[in-house]
Amino acid sequence: MAAVLQKDWPDRKVEILASTTVICILSTAILIWRVVYGVLNKRKLLLCDYLLIVAAVLNIVTTVIRFKTTAHGLGRHILDPSIIKPRDLLDYSYELFINQIINLIAVAILKYSICSYLLALKFSTVYVVIVWASIVMVTIFNLLLPMLGNFSCTPYEANWNKGLKNKDCWYKAPLGLTYMQGVSNCVTDAVYVVAPIIYLRHIQLPRRTQWGLRVVFLLGIVATICSIFKTIELSALRKTRDPTWDGVNLTIWSATELSIGILIASLPPLRKQFDKMFRVILPSSFTTKNKTPGNSIPLYNVSKHHFSKPMGRSELDRDDGSSEHQILPADMDGKITKTVVHEITTMERETTNVMNGPVRTRESYGKMSG
Repeated sequence: MAAVLQKDWPDRKVEILASTTVICILSTAILIWRVVYGVLNKRKLLLCDYLLIVAAVLNIVTTVIRFKTTAHGLGRHILDPSIIKPRDLLDYSYELFINQIINLIAVAILKYSICSYLLALKFSTVYVVIVWASIVMVTIFNLLLPMLGNFSCTPYEANWNKGLKNKDCWYKAPLGLTYMQGVSNCVTDAVYVVAPIIYLRHIQLPRRTQWGLRVVFLLGIVATICSIFKTIELSALRKTRDPTWDGVNLTIWSATELSIGILIASLPPLRKQFDKMFRVILPSSFTTKNKTPGNSIPLYNVSKHHFSKPMGRSELDRDDGSSEHQILPADMDGKITKTVVHEITTMERETTNVMNGPVRTRESYGKMSG
């Protein structure tokens, strides 16, 4: 009889696992591409690379745990006969609790990685302050306060077992904090999108590369959209009586936000590869001119200090996509031509002849350039 009833109950397990696993695999593959590309070009990994790798590992861990969470009820109605009560519900609650903690840490580390990358760029003092302000916002609203809400109850089991009696919770996150976390995510995401685009206006790169990198950074808007929907679902879930079913959308948006963030953060150092792609996609008439006559600074080789020299760029590596040589037109053959013009003047000088006295002579110099 139970088997017959179970056929009438919906199950979103496949939807959850398919959507979150595919995007996790894709983001991990792009990150591996970034690391391998850097190693092949003899670059050392920076702090932003290590932080991004840690975030990706945590993302994989959350994906693995999500398989167990769906096995214990996520994606099904709480009254579904296939959910064994209370065992499955307790396992589901605990695994969901662990996944939330790991997700919070992973998102914070991801944003620290992005900030580390942005701080290596030659921003003005104002933008450095803005980036540091975003680090403070992430630490407070997206890490510390949510952690307090998840570890504020005693005994420890009460933090994930909501049905436990005789519990004492000294901190309960208000609804306003939920919205503040969402606003913080949107603000910091906007900084990570706008700041590099403004930076691109002050360096000399081909228009094809300029637009290619703009598209890469604008993809960060996707992460902002995920943050908005996650905030909406998180506030709605506070009043639900069917968490295993109503928590599906929140699970998908949270996992997508992290994976998309890792994917987009992995793209900028792959500038040369995307430069080739946009060379094929965009017309040549649109991509031949340089937009700004400013300093010729490669996007990833952004500092003169040895501690921030991105990924160990080699002076002998002329084929590096981050090299200044990639900025030169194709017909220059990798050579820089310098023209020196000498101004020529005609002057008279008075010399002294031992026998005949002073003699006035005129010297002329030809005009030359090299």
